[in-house]
Amino acid sequence: MSNKGSDVQSTTVPKEKVIKHIVLLQGPVGPFMDRLHRHLLDGGYRVTRFIFNAGDRWFSSRLKGQISFNGSLVGWNREFERFLLADRPDMVVCFGSERPAHKIARELTGEQAIPLLSLEEGYLRPGFVTVEAGGNNASSPLAGSIPSAEINAEALHAEVANPTDYKSFSSFVRYSGTYYIIRTFFSWKSDRELFHRRFFPPLEAFYWLRNAYRNVFHGGADNPIIHRLLEHHPSNYFIVPLQVAADSNLKEAAKGWNSQRLIVSSIQSFAKHARQDSQLVFKVHPLERGHNRFESLIQEVSKDHGVLGRVHLIDTGSMGLLARHSAGMITINSTSGLSAIHHGVPLLVIGKAVYEHPKLAVCGNGKPDFDSFWHYSENYPPVAPVAFRHEYLDWLRQQALVRGDFYDTEGIKVACAGVQTRIEAIIRSRGFSDVGQSVSESDDEPCADLAVSL
Repeated sequence: MSNKGSDVQSTTVPKEKVIKHIVLLQGPVGPFMDRLHRHLLDGGYRVTRFIFNAGDRWFSSRLKGQISFNGSLVGWNREFERFLLADRPDMVVCFGSERPAHKIARELTGEQAIPLLSLEEGYLRPGFVTVEAGGNNASSPLAGSIPSAEINAEALHAEVANPTDYKSFSSFVRYSGTYYIIRTFFSWKSDRELFHRRFFPPLEAFYWLRNAYRNVFHGGADNPIIHRLLEHHPSNYFIVPLQVAADSNLKEAAKGWNSQRLIVSSIQSFAKHARQDSQLVFKVHPLERGHNRFESLIQEVSKDHGVLGRVHLIDTGSMGLLARHSAGMITINSTSGLSAIHHGVPLLVIGKAVYEHPKLAVCGNGKPDFDSFWHYSENYPPVAPVAFRHEYLDWLRQQALVRGDFYDTEGIKVACAGVQTRIEAIIRSRGFSDVGQSVSESDDEPCADLAVSL
């Protein structure tokens, strides 16, 4: 039979979708990055995941595309640059844009115009995780920005309303303990230069036991202080959230500030310039309760300046409750600042933060004027209207966050779907219409690690 034109057209093979290549670096402690790896494979993506230490490997099910890297930061820079030039992936995904390996990845992907998606704990919790292009917090593409006047506030609020509280703190603690113990005792010596947190295991164990003890037993001491503040000093105390010492926000974005400097400088100014009946409250971060103890420093500085009875340190209690009834909040760049914005209390941000905008906060830019902040109403415009503040928070949820959780089983499924949606949106924005292809059964099967050692 002759081949007629109509016959040829009827047997033409449809154009195949192009398989997009996603690279995964380190994730949060626990199985999230492994679940995301499988989720993307199931969605038709080619996935390469780099494993940096024994902790990463413990939470890996050795899916297709896994590569182990053992080496220094210089070696990682050289190897990852070579990998990007050779493979030209469509996107790189990491958790914590300021981790040593990820800072290098951000620089290299920026040079080669490869998009990087940075995950982080949710700016606004519970029920959301942060997923942004390029970086988070001070490195966020939204840093210093506010929504446009044309935004549909009602539709925006409906889109981000009713988040789920996954109550995953116990899972986080369990995953953290497992991850850091295995990473510390079973990683190669060459892996350690890329550790984003370093500690002495017995001492770290002691700190976490002390954290648990203080969480249980210090509430009895903190509750009367909190009750007294709410009952006798409403809107007449200033709240200062103390951040985790290992927080990546306390690096370049902190503008040279840390908790010790904040404690000393704020108490000195408070003693000289605040009203005599006002109070100053330092709130310890839940993850820092067992690690750093500021009580002696606060007592010493307060006593030296004659305000010992007006300055308090609390380990427990609700930050939202304390912020809502305060006269104002002072922070280096903690996400607790978003609580102050939500509740409409004056906010002084010292360093760089995602919410650093003059319509939302007094921006210290590394040189905070504590003296004036104690008398906010006399020195600054009124706090932004409630409609604008809530619109900003809804906009931040929509633009920077997706629903889900990094540690709860169901929350991980929701977050993986959200991350994939964000990946697809970024790829489409770069001019690609096909973002995946069905995978064969063999794509799901485990395979041995490829190893890179430098």
